[in-house]
Amino acid sequence: MDTPQPSRHERRRLQTRKQLIETTMQLVLEKGYDAISIQDITDRADLGRGTFYIHFKDKEEIVWIVFQELFRTLEQDAHKQLDRNAPGVEYYGLLNIFHHAEKHRDLYRVMLGGKGSAMLTARVQNFMAESFLDDIRNAPPPTDVDFNIPSEIEAQILTGTISRLLFWWLETTNDYSAEQMATMIYQVLYRKNPPP
Repeated sequence: MDTPQPSRHERRRLQTRKQLIETTMQLVLEKGYDAISIQDITDRADLGRGTFYIHFKDKEEIVWIVFQELFRTLEQDAHKQLDRNAPGVEYYGLLNIFHHAEKHRDLYRVMLGGKGSAMLTARVQNFMAESFLDDIRNAPPPTDVDFNIPSEIEAQILTGTISRLLFWWLETTNDYSAEQMATMIYQVLYRKNPPP
């Protein structure tokens, strides 16, 4: 059965939404999250303020939607590629995160500070913690160590470590590759070298 094609009105609505998202991201990357207003967005997009509010509640929502879409794509790709029972799966998960941040460097800088807002960073960290918690609960139990750390604590530790290191890596001048960053975190967290 064929999927019905969107009407002309729906296509125009989707195009306007996409235009608002792209304009917002351009402005955020140019001026920083706090320095732009909805009026700046609608002026640059050549649209009315009312049009903005048809699609979005505020500028945080529009940036948040972009990040969620990117992060969900990262999760889906990682789950397709990684066998949760494979040795060193944690390393490859870290590597995926750093490659993703490298590819979307400017957006991550908005999400994790610098050009973003504290509220947005908190939302991103909560989102990451929930994602890690889901992965931890679905992972097979460790066989080579005996500890009883609650899953919620483990998810918070991973979120804090990874988000802080991502922020530092993206905001400072350094020559570390995504592979080096993932390796160093893995070595600190697991006290062993990553798989070859």
